[in-house]
Amino acid sequence: MKISIIAAGRLKSRAVAELAREYEKRLPAGVKLVWIEVPAARGRGSAREIMAEEAERIWSRVPKRSWVAALSERGEQMDSRAFAKWLAGLRDQGRDLCLLIGGREGLDPALLKRADQVIALSRLTFPHELVRAILAEQLYRAFSLLANQPYHR
Repeated sequence: MKISIIAAGRLKSRAVAELAREYEKRLPAGVKLVWIEVPAARGRGSAREIMAEEAERIWSRVPKRSWVAALSERGEQMDSRAFAKWLAGLRDQGRDLCLLIGGREGLDPALLKRADQVIALSRLTFPHELVRAILAEQLYRAFSLLANQPYHR
């Protein structure tokens, strides 16, 4: 299964990048994680303008025929077991997954509507850089659950 994660903006924190890579290394051999960064919108436009500009950049990088899940605190919430079951369903259908992470203003509402699904890691709002490490850990946790490994307790 190929999982693409498209994020607006560059990951600047070395510690966060190392943490995300550590969880990526733990993923099973059949799972390929691809990180795609698109430039964050620059300038002094409104939040709406910034989100619209980033949405164009993000959508242009979405792999064809991938199931697109946008991350938003207003999205569907799942616990870790439900998230694992959801991933297994996509994997078993032979689907690749593309996860979208917005920039400092979040994801454009039009982009959320274009996505196949909108999911929430939490109702809390996290820094967009930190979401990358949290998401990598949750992917590792999900595949550990699917393999009946003891990581999830």
